[in-house]
Amino acid sequence: MRGRDLVAPDGTYFGVAPGAIVDLKAAVRYLRHNSGRVPGDTDRIVATGVSAGGALSALLAVSGDSRMYDRYLAELGAAEASDVVFAAAPYCPVTDLEHADMAYEWNWGANPLRSGELDAAASRELSTAFPDYQASLALHGRNGFGPLTAGNYGDYLVRTYLEPAATAYLTALSYADRSSYLATNPWITWSGDRAGFTWPGFLSHVGARQKGVPAFDAFDLSSPENNEFGAGTVKARHFTPFGLRRATGDPGAQLDTDLPEKISMMNPMFFLRQRNSGRAKHWRIRVGTKDTDTSLAIVGNLAASLENLGDEVDAAMYWDAGHGSNEDPEDFIAWIGKVTGYAG
Repeated sequence: MRGRDLVAPDGTYFGVAPGAIVDLKAAVRYLRHNSGRVPGDTDRIVATGVSAGGALSALLAVSGDSRMYDRYLAELGAAEASDVVFAAAPYCPVTDLEHADMAYEWNWGANPLRSGELDAAASRELSTAFPDYQASLALHGRNGFGPLTAGNYGDYLVRTYLEPAATAYLTALSYADRSSYLATNPWITWSGDRAGFTWPGFLSHVGARQKGVPAFDAFDLSSPENNEFGAGTVKARHFTPFGLRRATGDPGAQLDTDLPEKISMMNPMFFLRQRNSGRAKHWRIRVGTKDTDTSLAIVGNLAASLENLGDEVDAAMYWDAGHGSNEDPEDFIAWIGKVTGYAG
């Protein structure tokens, strides 16, 4: 697929949004158009990827047969076939970009930067914007948790993902190694063969964060995401009103008119809120607990949105793992066999 930083001889950035997802859809359509000519079952396509690839695999899987991409696919000469995929396994998806800055500061705002200084005022402003966005999603947590809000999301992540991840990690250790780990991390309790801790304790354990403020729509247009929303010979653009207005000093500045549609076309959450009927119904989502490349709430919201729509979701976290972790590839292959019916 095209990448965001590709430049034609005339200086045009020809891989920016929505190029990557259009190319993936064209690839799926090619396979389905050639069903019977290519090996495999083209009605059992599974999408997977890591980081930005995790975001794209999720986007491909939720946006199946959306008419929003028709003119781009026609320009590309894509086959006239369905681009629905059967299942998806995104790893640490960096997605929901227009809300990712506020989610990041809600999650990691109190954590120091690995190097350099943070813009504390911008962090506070972004963090205080997150509750309204989270409320607008009207999501409910699994296992009868109830409505997910910015106020209870930390407890939800602890109960639903983090404590189970820590428990699985500690259970797999020898008695001596587990005792040593717990001695080094007294903020974790171990009772009844289960780990217990608080959200603030977990945040302190993670330590330094990966990204500055804003984490995605950088004021100086230096982020990969700024580049993703470039256009023509313009390498990078702001894609949030906050980033644009703070960078320009113009409180009334508006995004370029072509951006709202392109931003939606790159966001799985848009299609989940639209209840797109062509989405995949089988999901396996993974992320490391020390992954500070995006907010853990971004992954939590993706999983909760799918679960609230009644889809089959296997979502979990890897304890103390960083960005791009994949600690159970054999289980992933077994999952594919199970959901597709092709288990050996």
